[in-house]
Amino acid sequence: MIGLYAHHQGAGHLTRCRALARALAPHEEAVILSSHPEADVVLPMDAPADERGVTAHGALHWAPQGHDGYTERMAMIAAWVRDHRPSVVHVDLSVEVTALVRLLGVPTTVQALPGIRNDAPHELSFRLADRIVAAWPDWVALPAHLAPSAERVHRVGGISRFEGRALSAVRGRDAAILLGRGGQDGSPAYWHEVARIASAHLGGRCRLLGLDEWVEDPFEVLSEAGVVITAAGQNSVADAAAAGAPMIVLAQQRPFAEQETTARILADAGLAVVPEAPGLPAAGEWPQLIDRALLLGSPQDRRRAWQVDGAASRAAETVLGAAGHGRGGS
Repeated sequence: MIGLYAHHQGAGHLTRCRALARALAPHEEAVILSSHPEADVVLPMDAPADERGVTAHGALHWAPQGHDGYTERMAMIAAWVRDHRPSVVHVDLSVEVTALVRLLGVPTTVQALPGIRNDAPHELSFRLADRIVAAWPDWVALPAHLAPSAERVHRVGGISRFEGRALSAVRGRDAAILLGRGGQDGSPAYWHEVARIASAHLGGRCRLLGLDEWVEDPFEVLSEAGVVITAAGQNSVADAAAAGAPMIVLAQQRPFAEQETTARILADAGLAVVPEAPGLPAAGEWPQLIDRALLLGSPQDRRRAWQVDGAASRAAETVLGAAGHGRGGS
């Protein structure tokens, strides 16, 4: 058995763990542990809490003292490890869970996220990990903070729930705005105005996913859209790349410059249009951004460049390799 720990913030960590679990299924059963209500093993929440002392003098990110939920969740994880004896646990993402599992004597892999993660807790997490899974292409330069762990980093490509699906033969004049569950910059009024501008400029409709409507499986919408506007979250980018969508990517404010880093990589590689100025574009800037997106390369090139196909399997091989079941990713 393999354990997969998913952070509860937003839907991205759980979505990625589900893709990994599917790829692991032919080899070994995988169980997802998380405070997210849709996890296989639902853990108690560890927040809110008095933030005094939660970092253990900067060694950790979140370890509140005297918090029943935190104590219970860590005890539940330890009990699960004791009862099920997993061959490996993949952590996406928590330095505290990484440390706990490793101290219990279990091989541990961790998910690396984009951004500048040179703080002490991240450094500890990377040092403890047997292997590190990075869900970006192998041509992306290794961040400086991962250099000491370079031999254990496996860049597997963008992990998407849409891997392997056929691209649409025809793209229409519609647009799609993809807003995730983790929150977005900008007011509803702003996004409705952007949708109006995109619709008028392209001569089609603009689907406002995540605000006006929620589509559990938006692959068809993304694969048929003339332009997709999305944040620079890893799952959103991977899903849009899997659909071959011409992307306008907006870097939202996230800790550790996570989205700014991904947006810069996409822009430098010519895989997406990224506004030069920080923040949300003014209304008058959108027509030019849309026109630039329409000139991007082919859907096949975008999908191939972000290395979506086979990414989940490469991640699974990396995790299995930490348990001695495979050779790992490249």
